[in-house]
Amino acid sequence: MRGDAKKLTKMLQGANTRFVIPIYQRNYDWKREQCQRLFDDLEDVIHEHRQSHFFGSIVSQSDYDDRRILIDGQQRITTTYLLLAALLEQIRQNHIEVNRASLYDFIRYEYLVDRYDESDQKLKLKLVKDDQNALTQVMNGNEENFVNGSNITENYRYFLDRIAHTDLNADQLKDAIESLEVIDIRLEPDDDAQLIFESLNSTGLGLSEGDKIRNFILMNLPEAEQETYYAKYWNPIEQNTDYDVSAFIRDYLTSRTRRTPVINRVYPVFRKFAANREMEPLLQELLKFSEYYGFIIGRLHTDPDMENALHRLGLLEMGVVNPFLLSVLEYSDSGYLSRKDLVSALDTVENYLFRRWVCGIGTNALNKVFEDLHYEALRAVADGAEYLEALKYALLRREASSRFPRDEEFKQAYWNRNFYTISRKRLYLYDRLENSDNVERVNIVTMLEDGVLSVEHIMPQTLSRQWRKSLGEDASSIHKEWLNRMGNLTLTGYNSQYSNGEFLEKRDCDHGFADSGLKLNRYVANCDTWGRNEILQRQELIWKRFLTIWPQIDTTYHPTVKEYEQHTLDEDFDYRNRKIAAYTFQGARHPAKTWVEAIQGVLVSLYEIAPATIHTIADGDRFPARYFSHTQVNRGFAVSNNLWFNPESNTPTKIGIMRRIIEKIPEVENTDLSFELYDE
Repeated sequence: MRGDAKKLTKMLQGANTRFVIPIYQRNYDWKREQCQRLFDDLEDVIHEHRQSHFFGSIVSQSDYDDRRILIDGQQRITTTYLLLAALLEQIRQNHIEVNRASLYDFIRYEYLVDRYDESDQKLKLKLVKDDQNALTQVMNGNEENFVNGSNITENYRYFLDRIAHTDLNADQLKDAIESLEVIDIRLEPDDDAQLIFESLNSTGLGLSEGDKIRNFILMNLPEAEQETYYAKYWNPIEQNTDYDVSAFIRDYLTSRTRRTPVINRVYPVFRKFAANREMEPLLQELLKFSEYYGFIIGRLHTDPDMENALHRLGLLEMGVVNPFLLSVLEYSDSGYLSRKDLVSALDTVENYLFRRWVCGIGTNALNKVFEDLHYEALRAVADGAEYLEALKYALLRREASSRFPRDEEFKQAYWNRNFYTISRKRLYLYDRLENSDNVERVNIVTMLEDGVLSVEHIMPQTLSRQWRKSLGEDASSIHKEWLNRMGNLTLTGYNSQYSNGEFLEKRDCDHGFADSGLKLNRYVANCDTWGRNEILQRQELIWKRFLTIWPQIDTTYHPTVKEYEQHTLDEDFDYRNRKIAAYTFQGARHPAKTWVEAIQGVLVSLYEIAPATIHTIADGDRFPARYFSHTQVNRGFAVSNNLWFNPESNTPTKIGIMRRIIEKIPEVENTDLSFELYDE
């Protein structure tokens, strides 16, 4: 690798010069803000009589002739090219003063176009994807064919406008552009372009995890293979995932490894996952899973029943379920699960998520649930169960923060929950209440999003004198207790018209409850008054509907071999009076007869990962330092050659020790450690 300071325009000169943005690079993404800053700087160069202006670095690798494959710096060189193209057009249109008659030809043939090449390759800059088409149309000059919405087009138009209004003449602006100085870094043939690229972008300068993965896959391939793999695999993957490749690959890795990567660590996890795997079969698998992901996010269409089930899960806005969905969609696609049973499985998961939400159960445990759920079901299938029964069993056996709420808990939460301040969950809730058994669906979601419908308090949020009179002497307590319960909430398109009006006005006015076509308003339309009794009756009616839409599940499967409870370290679980059968750390399962054996195995593993951190904790003055010693401990065990641990404590303390240590080690998460337990 070698580098030296050079004027950027000097790099563009030469008949055979070509700067090629490789297919694995991102689209051109500089916006008006960056273009404005550049143009302001160029005006300052002339006004302040400066000879040069530093413009960053350009990293490239030559392949043959004078072709320069850009590794880093495409935003700078593309923006400069667009500015020169805009200056050329304004000279042609006589929209800027020109002192030198030959300036037009000089700029065109020195910096932009090969005068001896009549082919489509005559431009000295070759961009990627749709950017190249946008640049070609800009250079052709026919505005009717410009690609609207492209950053190429928009920035070119911006420069046209700035040039038309600048106080510089064309010669001065050309001189200012020629003052741009860069560090020209050229890689040698044996330099590792991928390694250098990662080093240049190690601070995450705008590169997503998906960008890094694309570069890792494509960068070191021959150009012809880059083009083929991009067109055949990567571009469809981007389209299927709505260009959120980082999120997709995170979910893909979770479904494959049963561990959820931290979102800003997806690339290194993928790189480790891809090691020693052939790239094309891996891309084929990614493409297949991206199609499943497209179904999940609604980007791609499938049969109506499955599409509706996935849409409802999407309305719950719990992306934590996606790894399970990828796995079960592949399982069904492979012929092991019928579409009917697949939809039933999705309904079961929807039921699980909604009941938990109503009951206010935290979502912390769900990562581990959906990392393992499909595999737990497969284990039961291997034991003779049908998949759907196996799935129900895997959910019903869970406890504590990962539990499936039974009817008693569900009912208590329903009767006491505030269903008014539920943000976007209202889209899901009211769509299900209105449409769960409708043949002719009402587009509740779109109408709520567009403000056509809104949630209405039948008994209003502010009680008028007439409302207080109709509610009676307990008006304040009725209002406080029942205002935001389901029994008092409905949908209307005329909320502002109703305001705080009396009940009969709301019922009988134009577009009142009596005129409503919504099922939610049928009971209300038949009431002559609205008070505690009516709210209670409607609350009970809607509760029965809740049980129909989100019923308690049961399963016919019972394992032939005793199974253990499984709990991860991040769960809020009471470990007292529980014996351990095994623990799993970072995907590896270890049998353990006692908690002492388990904590010994965990601490030794943690020491191998972060010995300095363990010593810092042991030498400190805070919990759990007192359990460590640099001399041998009776009934203790060695963590390393000069560090011992005293395990004489109760089980909750041991759990607390492991939590505290893992909190201090960035490479490890609480979800990396789980236990298989049984009752004492």
